[in-house]
Amino acid sequence: MRVAIALLLISTFTFAVEVQIVAKKVFADEKALKSRLSDNVVIKKGDDILVADTVTIDFNKDKEPLKYEAQGSVSANVTIDDKRYHASGSILTYDVAPNKYTLKGNAFLEELNTSRKVYGDIITIDQNNGTYAVDGGTEPVKFIFQIDDAKSKEANK
Repeated sequence: MRVAIALLLISTFTFAVEVQIVAKKVFADEKALKSRLSDNVVIKKGDDILVADTVTIDFNKDKEPLKYEAQGSVSANVTIDDKRYHASGSILTYDVAPNKYTLKGNAFLEELNTSRKVYGDIITIDQNNGTYAVDGGTEPVKFIFQIDDAKSKEANK
């Protein structure tokens, strides 16, 4: 019964896109409005895939998701502003209302079409205004990208 309740709660955000969730354990607390999926969690929504050790989902009283938090060996392939990204880190949080993703702990984000990469301790992506911020923590932030330099082309001829 708890699995059915958890799946019902999770399916409230599907709209017209099918969501498939696989996890070895599911716990739903209707009073606390939380669901916890654990042990090899895989969530697929359209072309987007999230893999993590655990995922906790907070809901409002109407059983609509407010926040998702994935922890432990987090890896995701998602579309943001019509661009495909691969992301990884220790923790990935998605806050639904402000439409923000936050990666923490060995955070990594790569735009797949351009191979642009960014590394930091915390990466925050605000989908509403199309911005992202990177905090390196105790280490510097690292960006890797390719440029098409006309001088480089001439030198390599």
